[in-house]
Amino acid sequence: MHTLDKDDNHSIHNITEVGQVIGVKDAATQLGVSQKTIYQWIDEGRITSHKLGNDIYLEQADIQKLLDKGGTSSATVEIRDSIVEMLSAGGIFYNVEGMTKQEVLHNALSLIKGMDTPEMAPILQMFLAREDLYSTGVGNGIAIPHASGTLVGYVNQPLISLSFLKHPIDYGSLDGIPVHILFSIISPNVRTHLRILAKLACVLHDPYCKKVIISEASEQTIFDVFRETEARICRESQG
Repeated sequence: MHTLDKDDNHSIHNITEVGQVIGVKDAATQLGVSQKTIYQWIDEGRITSHKLGNDIYLEQADIQKLLDKGGTSSATVEIRDSIVEMLSAGGIFYNVEGMTKQEVLHNALSLIKGMDTPEMAPILQMFLAREDLYSTGVGNGIAIPHASGTLVGYVNQPLISLSFLKHPIDYGSLDGIPVHILFSIISPNVRTHLRILAKLACVLHDPYCKKVIISEASEQTIFDVFRETEARICRESQG
């Protein structure tokens, strides 16, 4: 059991002063994440916690806000499923500056459409934490950076941005080729994130699609080729 005391940095209030509360296990079930993740969010200050004896409780209103933003199993928001739609929402950018992994990730994330500035710092840190585990470079000068943990509460729809770097950088890819293309993925939950990774990998496996990307084709050409490739893959999977 995770225990708290009055010296903790996050907010702990008298449980009698708040509305409906639920336990950590129930909150994790509603959000579709592990109890460990809930405790991590408490430590990060993303969820207000309340202590009664040795037990921790969370406000149902806070959990509902995360559901409304996060698109988990209890949410009513229909999640984008098309790579083209996600890429259109995130944007395609050329000549992105930066000479190090941290610089290019910061600049690439800052360009994403629909992202609020206050959300950028923690998301960047989660991207960098993922890179510390092992590189997201997938070869042929392409990397697919993403967060090390779930982004429930930060976004309510998945986004993909495509950034062509002004200067190729050493990204620690297995093939040793410097990276000059970033597909940055921002997803509201793990299930959606895994689905995006699988779909993007299938699209990039297509030789012509990969050639278009590596040649840094125009925005319209990229959308047209991705749309056709994604539709063809869908037909093949159904037939």
